[in-house]
Amino acid sequence: MYIRVPGRVPFFGMSAIPLRVFLIVSLTLTVGACTMTETQQRTGSGAAIGAAAGALIGGRSGAAWGAAVGAGGGYLVDQQKKRGSAEAENQRLREENHRLQQQAR
Repeated sequence: MYIRVPGRVPFFGMSAIPLRVFLIVSLTLTVGACTMTETQQRTGSGAAIGAAAGALIGGRSGAAWGAAVGAGGGYLVDQQKKRGSAEAENQRLREENHRLQQQAR
């Protein structure tokens, strides 16, 4: 026989309030990411991954450090990807310019 305890989620064994807060925060972040730029998304993803890794390694202070390092890493990855796509676009435009000059002669 199962006895239901008010305020508890039977499967998770945790209070219903932290579970609700977790669900609300995760849904808000998911929907909020729809309006973010790629830079913001990569920085935010880096911060989230860094915070999780930092929390596993060093608790709360580790989570703060991990979030900071992860955000920096996400930003650097974003800038590297932007630089690569800009260089590819420049190369494409150089080739097109060269082709048009050859046609004009």
